[in-house]
Amino acid sequence: MGKVSRLISIVVGIAMIVCGVALLLEPEGSLVVVALVLGIGLMAYGIKKLAYYLTMARHMVESLSILLVGVLALDVGFFAITLIDAPRVSVVLYLVGYNALSGIFGIVRGLESKRLGSRWKPRLLHGAINLALAILSLAFMGSEQIILIIFCIGLFYSAAMRIASALKPTEIIYIP
Repeated sequence: MGKVSRLISIVVGIAMIVCGVALLLEPEGSLVVVALVLGIGLMAYGIKKLAYYLTMARHMVESLSILLVGVLALDVGFFAITLIDAPRVSVVLYLVGYNALSGIFGIVRGLESKRLGSRWKPRLLHGAINLALAILSLAFMGSEQIILIIFCIGLFYSAAMRIASALKPTEIIYIP
């Protein structure tokens, strides 16, 4: 991870913590802001992936997955922004679904990393925790406040993992 990527990761982690604190302190108004920030972030990520696909990745092996991730992120980002005028329950359900998908993708990435022989435990753990938080949220579907607290726990955990990953020293491999 380069210096710019580390800085961006730390800034995003801090922004996640700020969003979590805002949700806990003012759940009425901040829920819409979090949906907006999440939507804009996903749209930016989708545009970044699409630009990468158009400039370089289309000539690579498995480039179609990069295209699909870009289109899906852009679509989900647009959907998140349209939820701003929706009832709060819809926004909460969207956030729970986002947590569930993030957990599933984390588990899949962890299992793939294990198959390839690289670090897999942190990815698998992160995915399992996100999925467990989504299931826990579904168990408490009757209380929006408990769901928001569960979502904030996941947000704080993700932020801590992102910041820790950015601060971890990078291994240097010399090829003779």
